[in-house]
Amino acid sequence: MDTGTETGADAGMDAGVDAGVDAGVETGADTGAVAELLAAVWSEVLDGVPVGPSDNFFDLGGDSLLIIEAVALAREEGLEFTPLELIEYQTVTELAARIADRGQATTGAAATGATATGVAQAGPGEFPLTAAQLRFCLAQPHPQYVTQSVLWRADGLDPALLGTALTAVLDHHDSFRLRLHRTPDGSRLRYADDVGLDLERHDLSAEPPERRSAAILATTTRLQRAVDPVTGPLVRAALLDLGTAGQRLFVTAHHLAVDSASWRILRGDLARSVRRLEQGEPLDLPAATSPYGVWAEQLAEVREGEVTTRHNPDAVVSRATTATVRTDAETTGTLLGRARSELGVGLDAVVVAAVAQVVAQGHGAERVAVDIERHGRDTGPAERLDISRTTGWFTRLQTIRLTADGVALRTLVKSADQELHDTAAESESAPPAGVLVNYLGRFTERAEELFGEAGEEIGADRHPDNLLSHPVEAHAAVDGAHLVTVFSCAGTAPAACAAQALATAYAALLTRLAAELAGEAP
Repeated sequence: MDTGTETGADAGMDAGVDAGVDAGVETGADTGAVAELLAAVWSEVLDGVPVGPSDNFFDLGGDSLLIIEAVALAREEGLEFTPLELIEYQTVTELAARIADRGQATTGAAATGATATGVAQAGPGEFPLTAAQLRFCLAQPHPQYVTQSVLWRADGLDPALLGTALTAVLDHHDSFRLRLHRTPDGSRLRYADDVGLDLERHDLSAEPPERRSAAILATTTRLQRAVDPVTGPLVRAALLDLGTAGQRLFVTAHHLAVDSASWRILRGDLARSVRRLEQGEPLDLPAATSPYGVWAEQLAEVREGEVTTRHNPDAVVSRATTATVRTDAETTGTLLGRARSELGVGLDAVVVAAVAQVVAQGHGAERVAVDIERHGRDTGPAERLDISRTTGWFTRLQTIRLTADGVALRTLVKSADQELHDTAAESESAPPAGVLVNYLGRFTERAEELFGEAGEEIGADRHPDNLLSHPVEAHAAVDGAHLVTVFSCAGTAPAACAAQALATAYAALLTRLAAELAGEAP
């Protein structure tokens, strides 16, 4: 990361690596050395913020998805801990003491893909779909066209070397071998023998800009539609040569194989593999953690007929209205910092509360039921497994009900946080609420990253004839310095809840809350 200055944490990453590696794997390790390296890891994950011994990971802006990055980066530097341990021991000092006291215990567990208690687990050959997969995928008119995609810059990379690295990384993660099949008892997932990926190569260097853009859109859309969860492959990829504009790597996978945290894991593994091949070294991917099927099998099994849907036939994606709110950097920074220090909550509670309030006001309703997409890596079976390097679709649904209209936003934010941490969540087989909120955490891009996000337009991951999962959807993430929230509304939603009306009211609420937290409100 190039921040222009070297923080103490950055210096620790450079100077303390050797000591930290030894400390992290030897019983009775020096807690101070572990703490120094741990602070450097946290600083790297949290976009270069200075980190001290008493700093709390979540107070600094960490979230459930950044936990995965912290665990992965720490493991590369010789420190072993699980996501659950970071949730339990939230300061540098507390977690460093835990790591040092435990010594080699976690290292052995991680190397075998074991549970957090150190008991090795073998992945099941076949397992059921989760409630989220049944509701968001199989209930669609076109369940084969439910994908997630990335377009990364890949400037200067050798195509053959990149293809070798990508194939190795995908083969390493068994979720890309999943296949969907029907049984008398319902749909199940099982594994194929291989991923079956061929990296396509397209030379667009001679195309004028407008034709090049059209070719990128056409190619990416075709590949998204070519993903097949039944016969495979579950993933498609292409390397696009844009001439002086560089190279782009496009990867698309059926949602059954990936979620947002999975892409973070894949990008890190791919960068590591490419660098080793460039240096003439053999591939050496970190050991796999608990298989996805173990996590899915440990969820309470829900039969397909028990998962109720409330899809409106008029709520097709092509007719939905959308609006995007890009909160300015100052407001985003205030919300990230002050929500935790002043209210004791994370940004996810702020987003949920603000969405609930604007929907309540738009509907003229006092209470609002909201389905929350939880990313499944810090609750339920994840508490008993190490899935820090496991790819797959870990989404779980939590339904919360908030009295939102006429309530001060600060009060509503605290109520939302309490509901989000309520372990007695409503059944995932319950009827869906009218609103979906999906907070994806923070995405930071470091200057030295091998695969950065590219800006060209790619195909849509939702088939135009598929349906919104809820009449109102809000998907939010902190992208660099900005909180970006995308509202989608079914065409049949009340006029007052059209996407742009919601977005405008939501933006005003966030601005007002940030001013209040900063002590600037009248």
